[in-house]
Amino acid sequence: MSYDTECVFCKIIEKKIPSATIYEDPYVISFLDINPRFKGHVLVVPKVHVSTLDQLGDEAIAHLFVVVKHIAKNLVENLGAAGYNIMINNGRVAGQVVPHLHVHIIPRYKDEKQGMGFEVAFPVDEKAKSMLNDIAEKVKLTKEIKPIFRSEEKKEQKGHEEEEREGNSEKSGKSSSLPYESEYFNDDGTPKFK
Repeated sequence: MSYDTECVFCKIIEKKIPSATIYEDPYVISFLDINPRFKGHVLVVPKVHVSTLDQLGDEAIAHLFVVVKHIAKNLVENLGAAGYNIMINNGRVAGQVVPHLHVHIIPRYKDEKQGMGFEVAFPVDEKAKSMLNDIAEKVKLTKEIKPIFRSEEKKEQKGHEEEEREGNSEKSGKSSSLPYESEYFNDDGTPKFK
């Protein structure tokens, strides 16, 4: 794993700073936010030091969000949350304070600032609304994105796709911090959660 010696989350990962940890595996750690917005506000953090979501490999992102899903479900079942917000701030301009990728899971409870969320934080930008088609053309993806978890009938293609993925990660300088085959995946490629 690569750590940043000045990063507060890397220090938590390395156990140099204590945290109220609720989940940990070889790839992610999850702990309660020291400045909670609501009871049970959790952060899920990859153990590899990257600043933003686009810097993390696809398999690592998939695992990160499998963990997010299970923690969110746990918050609903064990704290009685009526809903939750999942949020990532990517870059200082987006409100990111700690420059280490982290996912906020913020449980929401009835009668506690109900409805305050995305709509309040981000009012409609009328200028952008009038330019939807132009913006869509500029950001449209033209390459098909292959699924991370393959079905049984695609298993025989796995060898070729892994070679291609390894070649792509070497070219981009980015690699997943998760091996495709690991104790975190079933034989059919679907994720399992311990």
